[in-house]
Amino acid sequence: MLHRAPLLAAVLAATVVPGATAQTLAELTDTPEATADAFLRSVRAIRWDVTGQLLDPQTVDRFRILVGMIAEADTTGEASRYLTGTDPDGFVALAGPEVFARAIGAVIRDMPGLMHALYDRDDEVLGHVPEGAESAHVVYRTLARIGGAVPEVKVMQLARSELGWRVLWSNELEVLDAALRGVRTGRR
Repeated sequence: MLHRAPLLAAVLAATVVPGATAQTLAELTDTPEATADAFLRSVRAIRWDVTGQLLDPQTVDRFRILVGMIAEADTTGEASRYLTGTDPDGFVALAGPEVFARAIGAVIRDMPGLMHALYDRDDEVLGHVPEGAESAHVVYRTLARIGGAVPEVKVMQLARSELGWRVLWSNELEVLDAALRGVRTGRR
């Protein structure tokens, strides 16, 4: 995963953080606020490959296990092909962030309303509350770009890793988890 850091930094700088100079992934995730901002921008940009790289390994594992359970429950193999673009053997070879990106991308393509809700909004990171040296909660405000929308204040949980801060859980991940759990096995 480390060899992808320069590419990821370039993608974040070019498509997720308009006008940003080229930065390393470590610089983009050196504070809880910077990581939360990059995460929210990647979600709004519908860049699941970038989003997956900003997740904590525990979170990536959680999604990988969920996709695996959905795929295993479908004896036809169609769920695995639908969620990951590969058969069960190919699924095993995929890295966790790739499983996340493929599965969430597939589900979101079939849920344009959800995609619109994730895309058509403004987010503002307000700050963070540390919980020891290795954990923090980032507070952010979200406003949907629809008439009459009311701003919502939300909290995102992050953890520090050797690679920088990573997202453990957020409202957006809760929504994506629920959407993924709604995938039917044996799709026709």
